[in-house]
Amino acid sequence: MVKGNGAERKPDDKLVDLIFSWSLQDVMNQELFRDKASTIPDRFSGLKSYVDSFRIPLLEEMRAEMSSNLESLPNAHSSAVPIRSMVPKPRKGAKAYHVTVAGRRGARSPFIGDIVVLVGAMPRRAAELASNGGSYCLAHVKDVSRDRLGFEIRASREIQGASCCAFAASLLSFIPYARIWRCLDYDAAVKRSPALVKVVAGDALVSHSTPLVTSSAGAETGADVAAKLSAFKLNDSQADAILSCVTATLRDGATKFSLIWGPPGTGKTKTISVLLLLLLTSQAQTKCRVLTCTPTNTAISQVASRLLELTKQHAATDGGCHGDLLLFGNPERMAIGGDLSEIFLDTRVKRLKKCFSQATGWRHCLVSLVGFLGEPTTLRSQYNEACGQKDGTELPEASFIRSRFHQIFQNLRNCFRTIMSQVPKAVLLEKNYKNIVSVIKMLEDFSMLLDRKIDGNNNVAVEVFMTTSGKKCDDSAGGVGKKALVENLMRDKATILGVTRTLLRDLKLPVTRSDFRIKKFCLRSASFVFCTVSGSAKLNAQKMDLLLIDEAGQLKECESLIPLQLSGLKHAVLIGDERQLPATVKSKVAEAALLGRSLFERLSLLGHKKHLLNIQYRMHPSISMFPNQNFYDRNILDGANVTQEGHQRSYLQGAMFGPYSFINIDGLEDPGRSKRNMAELAVILEILHALKNACTSSQLGVSVGVICPYAAQVEAIQQQIGDAKSMLPLTLRVNSVDGFQGSEEDVIILSTVRSNGAGFIGFLSNVRRTNVALTRARHCLWILGNAATLRGSGSIWEELVRDAVDRRCFFNWDDGAGVSSSLVMGTPPSVRSPKVREDRKSRTEADTNSKHGGGPSSLVFGSESENKTPRTLKPMPGASAEVARLHCSSGRKTKIWRRKSCTEE
Repeated sequence: MVKGNGAERKPDDKLVDLIFSWSLQDVMNQELFRDKASTIPDRFSGLKSYVDSFRIPLLEEMRAEMSSNLESLPNAHSSAVPIRSMVPKPRKGAKAYHVTVAGRRGARSPFIGDIVVLVGAMPRRAAELASNGGSYCLAHVKDVSRDRLGFEIRASREIQGASCCAFAASLLSFIPYARIWRCLDYDAAVKRSPALVKVVAGDALVSHSTPLVTSSAGAETGADVAAKLSAFKLNDSQADAILSCVTATLRDGATKFSLIWGPPGTGKTKTISVLLLLLLTSQAQTKCRVLTCTPTNTAISQVASRLLELTKQHAATDGGCHGDLLLFGNPERMAIGGDLSEIFLDTRVKRLKKCFSQATGWRHCLVSLVGFLGEPTTLRSQYNEACGQKDGTELPEASFIRSRFHQIFQNLRNCFRTIMSQVPKAVLLEKNYKNIVSVIKMLEDFSMLLDRKIDGNNNVAVEVFMTTSGKKCDDSAGGVGKKALVENLMRDKATILGVTRTLLRDLKLPVTRSDFRIKKFCLRSASFVFCTVSGSAKLNAQKMDLLLIDEAGQLKECESLIPLQLSGLKHAVLIGDERQLPATVKSKVAEAALLGRSLFERLSLLGHKKHLLNIQYRMHPSISMFPNQNFYDRNILDGANVTQEGHQRSYLQGAMFGPYSFINIDGLEDPGRSKRNMAELAVILEILHALKNACTSSQLGVSVGVICPYAAQVEAIQQQIGDAKSMLPLTLRVNSVDGFQGSEEDVIILSTVRSNGAGFIGFLSNVRRTNVALTRARHCLWILGNAATLRGSGSIWEELVRDAVDRRCFFNWDDGAGVSSSLVMGTPPSVRSPKVREDRKSRTEADTNSKHGGGPSSLVFGSESENKTPRTLKPMPGASAEVARLHCSSGRKTKIWRRKSCTEE
């Protein structure tokens, strides 16, 4: 079975029992906790009221996740695990069973900690579970076999006969919730007495601007940091934030929080990595242990990678040891490779295992060297033994000695080079570190001398190693040269022997092959630890000084308690943006209770000082204009890099495909829980087809992101595109708004999907979701949508459509300004099809002479548009005929913003 941390293998049994007490009707009841889930307040009277306020909303969120997975159970045949056998394990407690997975290809056990439902047959709907002879049974996965074909469970009730349990399906990933739940235990919190949790739970939070006492050592270090900042090409807001956080970390006498507000593209990751590098290079003076967390494995690996890049760039003056850095988490989601493997926990354990082994490790290497250098009698015995293994064949003494020496030397050098790169210098101690370097250097020199020949004779090794202490060198052969060489070697041998014996006495490193003990050593030794917020629960035995949480705005406040409750923390730096998407909350009741609100947002609401990073380096100014005006109160400046002419790209010809445009599409949204719009899908395919052809002709590599707020639209586009490699040279990503948070691409195509006469746009009206969607593009942002629907929604999208019209960035797709023949700017016009140009001209003239006609910039709102036949699209190769058919049949009378002609801004 897979073994793990003891605390992880025994999560809160009381919480499991509470979940087991829920009937199927309880799990499916959306009103179960409505009357009990009070809104989480902005301020708290103390620790008990603080932790208690999160408990009911968290339970409701667990119920909602289980309910959602139960509802999707009829469609979960691919993820449900078929059960071959279920054997009781009474020695492991009542209702304990070992489950064997049926040998269906791809079938794998659930994960440790999962709450699963056991069913006799896959239901057509969740309600059937209640009417199927009471077959509804929950179980908690306690352990999983290494091949993932078997697992152990504790069931919610006794199981009578294996026939009632033919499938197991995961309903809840329990461990992340259990980790939060432990932090909400008041009695345990009192015993831990976490200083920072007491601060956030108190009525009066410590303001960042509160005067604090600064030690003279801290003041000197702060001044040193300020001097170093000039090497990193930071803007003033970044430098101020870093200096303030470092200074606050070094202050004495109070616990405190620092908030760094990082809107999209403002260099948040660079700011974090420079902050960490400065703390790393000051480690010798500050002795500060830093824990850096993010909500996801991907995000934390990005922060760690950026820090490693900086350590390389500044290695000449500020080089540090990788042993001070430690990253742990899910290796698949982190995409561990390259430099990251140097600091990844699992890789480090594997490398140190050989170095710490009793049979091959550091102590064995040192003992072997001492024996070789200082015990000639033992060496003679080894030689005689080697001769005996040669079946009477003569083995020259000199060859044996040199071979044995080089073997010992190579093993020792490899072992200690690994240790010096994987173990912090502070753990080795400066004196030992220097002695290790010295021994390796002396052995390298010794090896060269040992291989020298005197008058064609290289038997000096015999006299150096086979001669007992005090015996004079035989200089009858080789003369004075040989005598001098032997004397030098003997002197060096004595020096190496002395240093080696000192290392044996003073080095305090483990001698073990236990993965658990080596992991414990690594976690205890590293000064800078990187992991997810949830994963920080594994550090409950470690003492840290500073906590840094990136993307803090995406965390539930109760989730932030996992690292905040670690012992020793004196300061926390929260980096985030409460105006982007918060943590995902499935339950409407829990959402209304503000479970999804982050600590970053709550502190901001209370007026806690924030350091705003106020220059964005991502978006073309035409793209950043609307978000800056509507989400950031015009406080964000455009960086010099995006205002330069070289930042503008013209991947396709025409004003419609400039840096920023709203493209009006008169389509229809499909009914259903998750919406899709086939007209917008067809337009997306045509744009992608044109981009691919244009970039192939110009040999440009372009990253393109297609963002859709609805999963059904994402799935429909992915199905039409097929393999993303078919889009080369485009690098294509299709995902939801949530999936794009934290990402950026050269071109973003945003499909708003909603198209109806009532102006209903659902969660598209969420301002934070809109902010994220509009701020992912570097060079071009093309928004596809039904202007009438968005204009009538009474949301931020109404303002966006007005803004596009005012800025002359509004276009009608059916006005004939499509991309069937668009080319990269600079491609000779003669390449374009004259027929297409003529068709566009005739369509434009027809629009101009229509009954709603007007001047070149005329706009009509609130009138009925004439029925007109939309132009025939050219879907990408492989796109279904249904896409084009649905698009062409979507014309209807509706209220729209219509632009008769448009010139480039």
